[in-house]
Amino acid sequence: MDIKKLLFEKDNEGKRFWERDLFAGRAKPKASGIAEICRMTGIMLESGINLKQVILVLANGSKDKKLKSCLDTTLDGIEKGGTLSDSLAASEYFPAFVCDMCHVGELSNRLPKIMTLLADYYEEVAKNRDEIKSALMYPAIIAVMMFLLIVAAVLYVLPHYALIFETSDAPLPVLTQTLLGFSGFVTGNPLLSLLSLAAVIMLPALFLRSKPGKLALERIVLKAPFISDIYKQKINLHISQVMALFLESGRPLAEAVLSLAGTLPNSIIQNDFQKLSAGLQEGLSFWPQLEGLGYIDPLIVNMCKVGEETGNMAKVFNHAHNYSRDKLRRTTGRLNKLAEPVVTIILGLVLGLVMLAIIMPTFAMTEFIG
Repeated sequence: MDIKKLLFEKDNEGKRFWERDLFAGRAKPKASGIAEICRMTGIMLESGINLKQVILVLANGSKDKKLKSCLDTTLDGIEKGGTLSDSLAASEYFPAFVCDMCHVGELSNRLPKIMTLLADYYEEVAKNRDEIKSALMYPAIIAVMMFLLIVAAVLYVLPHYALIFETSDAPLPVLTQTLLGFSGFVTGNPLLSLLSLAAVIMLPALFLRSKPGKLALERIVLKAPFISDIYKQKINLHISQVMALFLESGRPLAEAVLSLAGTLPNSIIQNDFQKLSAGLQEGLSFWPQLEGLGYIDPLIVNMCKVGEETGNMAKVFNHAHNYSRDKLRRTTGRLNKLAEPVVTIILGLVLGLVMLAIIMPTFAMTEFIG
């Protein structure tokens, strides 16, 4: 890795490594919030309310100051004769995917239907994220509690316990001496310890925000054992869900694939689907290209083969979406059941070593006295 390039190369915002704010970032709306806005917009447009009045109602009813400001900007754009898609894009708050789909709805004169489809999509996204978070919540709480217990034992319990043996000539075990040395360094150099901890936390985060770091992470999540399995299932769900949405909105397959590429969170996969779209425009078949990607579920590939033969790809991707969603939920459930004992065992072993370092001097002193 070129360290000089990492430090001095500017990112998309024109900032170098040391100029980046680790915690900076434009506020992004939650998927559940987007779903609610799209649902209300679709319902009101279906009811015959004009677009200006719809946006005005949403802005007046919003308690989120950032969202209200963006809706006011959107309303201002519409009042000046702009379209909904352009006005949403001008607010710089809503995802490009939402603006793109609104543009499709405007061109096809199906904006209420598109808003309803977007609401369904973002409700599903929010639900999937909540399920994954809930699956990881309990193991994370257990890990934090056990980590704090280990820190307390090493920094406070062990040093006070070791004072008992200072007056004796009994040798302390190597494990106890090691942990006492670490404890003494931390308590004796609190500022250096805090700076070291901050560096351990922040430097990887800063690296992952750089172009080489992002690319490295994208490769890892596609190839690392176990992690790649879950990540590929999430990608399959995203692809099938977005493709079903695009095809139901009336987009041609090649255009839908190209638009899908812009919504993917991984640049490697984005490039694959851009090439796939180019192949479709050249007359190549869809499913063989999909099969060649490697990370697409074989069952989805077979479904696409049938869909291409029957000419009903929208229905196929709806079934693929249901299949991918159920598969990811089963995996998430297994992950939750597996993570709890694994985290408990690993941290339990570490805590056991700390307790052993506390107990072993007692046996050493007993043998010494005997």
